Amino acid sequence: MTTAKPAVADEAVAFYEEHGWTVSPLELPQESLDEALIGMEQHWSGHRDWRLQGARQHFVDWMPGDGPGVRNNEYLSLQNSRVRRLALSPAIGSVASRLTGATAIRLFDDQMVYKPANETKSVVGWHVDGDYWKTCSSQKMLTAWVPLEDCPEESGPLAVLDGSHKWSHLLSRSDLSFHLSEMDSLADRVRQLGFEFKPVVLNLRRGQFSFHHCRTIHGSYPNRSKLPRIALAVHLQDGANTFQPAFRTDGSPIVLFNDRICRRTADGTPDYTDEAVFPSLEQAAW
Repeated sequence: MTTAKPAVADEAVAFYEEHGWTVSPLELPQESLDEALIGMEQHWSGHRDWRLQGARQHFVDWMPGDGPGVRNNEYLSLQNSRVRRLALSPAIGSVASRLTGATAIRLFDDQMVYKPANETKSVVGWHVDGDYWKTCSSQKMLTAWVPLEDCPEESGPLAVLDGSHKWSHLLSRSDLSFHLSEMDSLADRVRQLGFEFKPVVLNLRRGQFSFHHCRTIHGSYPNRSKLPRIALAVHLQDGANTFQPAFRTDGSPIVLFNDRICRRTADGTPDYTDEAVFPSLEQAAW
């Protein structure tokens, strides 16, 4: 009797550990992507399956009338059932579990990012997700990047700096930001540290998705195509992740929106196992 090989081979895990990113060997059904697109349009029209207090005050939530440029909607999976089904996909949970070696994978946050067609300013600057999660104890957190349409290079898909999860902590944090639009300015600083500046643009077809490590530097170039570029970033935590106090340079505590809405542990700190805010991802059979 032979044992079936897992959908994520050891070689793929080794690649992820070495390079800080990988393209999933599993694919998502077209229907789930169609549903997520409907959910996005519902949200923009004002529909909410569940309402989150604090939108546009404590988290980004683009709405019609906010102007041109990149559109960013956070926490859609906590507001729209169609987007939620995609974010909690068993395929995403399965690959994330294999890459991290964690038996439990939970949602941490999600973002729907829309780049208008033929928009030369639709840049997402080089940044590191983990820099925004300083209240998290885990260094195994990761992000699934799920394009909702085909993403050829001219559309400005996700780009990662190969191997940067190993040295991104050495860079000045002022060199990294979601909002920095000059994509070549980082190259000299990386080379000064003795590392190769090696952007890899992930040209994915619809149904494919990728993962990148929480310390991997990533961003995206402008959308020069004739169609919008739409993708859902699903930020994930492993089961061992817990809250840890973190502070800004002025000494004030860092408080994520997640921390405001989740339940508290016995010692009064945010509980990152609260299923109402951080639901577990089921895992598909390999």
